Amino acid sequence: MKKKRLILSLALSLSLLAYSGFSFADGPELDDHTTVNSGPGVALGKNENTVSVADSYLQVYSGVLSGENVPLLSDYGFSGHGVYGYNEMSADLFKLKDAYPALQLSSLGKTIDGRELYCGIVGNPNAPKKILVHASIHAREYIVTKVAMRQLASLLEMEKNNQRYGGKAMKDMLQNCAVYFVPMVDPDGVSLVQNGLAGIGSEEVRNTVQSIVAKENPGDLKGYFRLWKSNARGVNLNKNFDANWSITVDKKGYPAKDEYKGSAVESEIESKALADLLRKEKFTSTISYHTQGEVIYWYFGQGEYVPKARRLAEIVHKNSSYPVIDYYSPQYAGGFKDFAEQKYQIPSVTIECGKGVSPVPEEQIDKIWDGQKGILPDLLYDYMG
Repeated sequence: MKKKRLILSLALSLSLLAYSGFSFADGPELDDHTTVNSGPGVALGKNENTVSVADSYLQVYSGVLSGENVPLLSDYGFSGHGVYGYNEMSADLFKLKDAYPALQLSSLGKTIDGRELYCGIVGNPNAPKKILVHASIHAREYIVTKVAMRQLASLLEMEKNNQRYGGKAMKDMLQNCAVYFVPMVDPDGVSLVQNGLAGIGSEEVRNTVQSIVAKENPGDLKGYFRLWKSNARGVNLNKNFDANWSITVDKKGYPAKDEYKGSAVESEIESKALADLLRKEKFTSTISYHTQGEVIYWYFGQGEYVPKARRLAEIVHKNSSYPVIDYYSPQYAGGFKDFAEQKYQIPSVTIECGKGVSPVPEEQIDKIWDGQKGILPDLLYDYMG
């Protein structure tokens, strides 16, 4: 009887979840707004269209993962709890460049509203291994830019002080593996979320946004912009990559605040810039930061990347305690992680940070940071062999 009640209770819970429309930001058939409280290999959201990884890949990583002595720098915008936008990030990047000359700072290009797509490199750009970290490819998920900036700054500080991590010198680890950061992939979209139409400088771009608003006809304009997920052209950048793009579900079919996959693969400045960087640098692994749901996605079909990607996911899980999702849906794709794995066999993860509804409240940043601060040092340590 107890078993029967448990099954009925679980079925009811899943039915209510489905009815509510709540879901994750980057998962198969899941888009936003749910938190999972189970362990690795969680199966929430599986259906007849999902494909699971073979059980032989589900080994647990047992490395020395402690997040020990990872510094959080003060006196930067990313250190606090205020809303963090493009201007704050730009100021912090140049302040870091002054304080840490080893930081290599460049731009991957400019958005249609004239914002730079900044890329910062920590470590040896000619290293045999390279990691890419990017954040805020979805506009309303801008809190994760703080995560990437905190990671960048902590590595710079550890390198400068020749700090040891797990008994190994950070300078040596960064000579072996450079870390590339693109902390805000969608700065125009972020500005829209934070400032509404006033956040767009170009009249032409404002007209583009206004045409999208007119078509979608929202009742509450402020609330509408707060939930904006796309770039300023109304394209969901994480559906715009060359990974099952032609069969990827497009819930809108036209420029919109959230679900439009674009007119073609890499139709957008931002997605093409990120894809070009990956093609140029041939990364050892990539990390995509999103909100929310506190889960880890890593799997996108068969290939040589699979065991290394599952190991990467385990390192993230060991730090964050987020459950690992061991399946995918082929028709819910077009994301950067999917592209890196399907086209280039690069082990990759998408990390969904925080709880609630995006934008995730700023007061969650310290809890999020506690689970993320050790990931890159642990990965660098692991790559030393």
